[in-house]
Amino acid sequence: MSKRDITDAVATGLAAGAVFLQILVAIVVLVALAALVFKPARRLLVEMRETLLGTELWIAWGIALIAVLGSLFFSEYADFVACRLCWYQRIFMYPLAFLLLVGALRKDVRTAVQYTFLLPIIGAGVSIYHLYIEHNPDAESAGCKIGGGSCATKWIDEFGYITIPTLALTAFAAIGVLLAFVWSRREAAEPR
Repeated sequence: MSKRDITDAVATGLAAGAVFLQILVAIVVLVALAALVFKPARRLLVEMRETLLGTELWIAWGIALIAVLGSLFFSEYADFVACRLCWYQRIFMYPLAFLLLVGALRKDVRTAVQYTFLLPIIGAGVSIYHLYIEHNPDAESAGCKIGGGSCATKWIDEFGYITIPTLALTAFAAIGVLLAFVWSRREAAEPR
């Protein structure tokens, strides 16, 4: 297999995983919105959380680890030049892999959530802005082109919409949902 074939296979695999995560996140968000008004939806949301059996931090760590390894694969093996916005997304993803692992190993839900909850929120914001730049290259600032590739470059384009910032946004959203589940589990365990 050539380097290009391997890169395409990895991009397709990550894109397929992202589509799966997007479906799961959409289902959870829709049930959570319904839970604001319907009691049966609240029960369903709790049941969804309970099916994870307290492994939310481990799953979130796995997603962060795959995102980190994917970004390193694209830059170090596939030789894609990371743009400025890609670096900002990495700044918010890389610590998640470390902090979530520490939180999961120590079984310290409170500290893990306190130290990580802002990272996926800010990272998702950067990803959304990066997607905007990809779709509107004229909006790209001159600062985006300094020291790297253009933020409008689509290094991969799987299934007609999965690009690198879409992969990052999916990972940030999934981690955010899992952290919300972790936090709600902690609150359910506290005496009232």
